[in-house]
Amino acid sequence: MEALIEQHLGNPLVLAALLFLSTFVLEEAAILLGAGLAASGEMTATLALIALGAGMIVSDWCLYGLGALAVRHRRIAAWVAQERLDQGRRLLHRSTLAAALLARLVPWLLFPIFVASGFLRVGFRRFAAINAVIVLIYVPAVFYGAFGIYAVLMEWLGPWAWLAGAAVLMAVLWAGRAVARRYLSGTDASDR
Repeated sequence: MEALIEQHLGNPLVLAALLFLSTFVLEEAAILLGAGLAASGEMTATLALIALGAGMIVSDWCLYGLGALAVRHRRIAAWVAQERLDQGRRLLHRSTLAAALLARLVPWLLFPIFVASGFLRVGFRRFAAINAVIVLIYVPAVFYGAFGIYAVLMEWLGPWAWLAGAAVLMAVLWAGRAVARRYLSGTDASDR
């Protein structure tokens, strides 16, 4: 992806298309990349936000669709007991907003939660509306936070700002993974 971006520097529409596609791989990295491109003047912040938001919404729909298609295959549907399916369906129907927020905030939960939403037949309109609202808040918040960091880093570090930005991305991903591991393991500091 980096080589493609370097090849198309100076062409904001191609960069926007690449940002759109990069959201299908790793959304947080795409947002940080878009913020870096906007901070360096390669594209406008508005164009980057539109590409990122549209990419995240479409990728959410694709994950939902993957789950909706999977449930139609008897072998896949047979892997999970009906009792578990009913329990998951009740949970996602009751707390679609909480599940969507959790999926955005805890790395590596987005895929299973969104595929499960399709698999368990959470209403698509409800799913799409809730996730669109979250994207419309989440993307600008992360984008402008990263944009500000990149602007400061570019002023201080010049061409080394990309390396510092990559280090920040790795730290964020590591911290998210550590929080997710701790949260999902069910252990607490008081248990030790």
